[in-house]
Amino acid sequence: MGARTNLDYRETLHSSVVEAAEAVVAGKLSAIEASRLLIGLAAELGAVNDADFRFFLTLDTETDHFPLGTTRERWSTAALRREDAERRRLEAVVRDAAIACARGLIEKYAGKPRPKRGRRRDDVR
Repeated sequence: MGARTNLDYRETLHSSVVEAAEAVVAGKLSAIEASRLLIGLAAELGAVNDADFRFFLTLDTETDHFPLGTTRERWSTAALRREDAERRRLEAVVRDAAIACARGLIEKYAGKPRPKRGRRRDDVR
């Protein structure tokens, strides 16, 4: 992967982190749903030890039994009702911490400056 392509990929990852974190702050994405998105991004960025990402990694580990997305299609209505009630209760407990960590991720990844590159001979001023 070339330097430019690698930089573009990292910028895409940063944008994805910010998008998910902003959705948490705005209440458009639950902390548990965000945790499932952010764990992959943290791994791709090599940032799994970052405190804000760690919050979401821990949350994902503690809540991976909750059915989300297409998994819900295989659950009974009664089981979904029970699990959804428990998930909502837990979401309320972690909401403030999730927002704080999401804001931390936004601070770290929004508008990250590009590394300076040397000029090429064919660059025009």
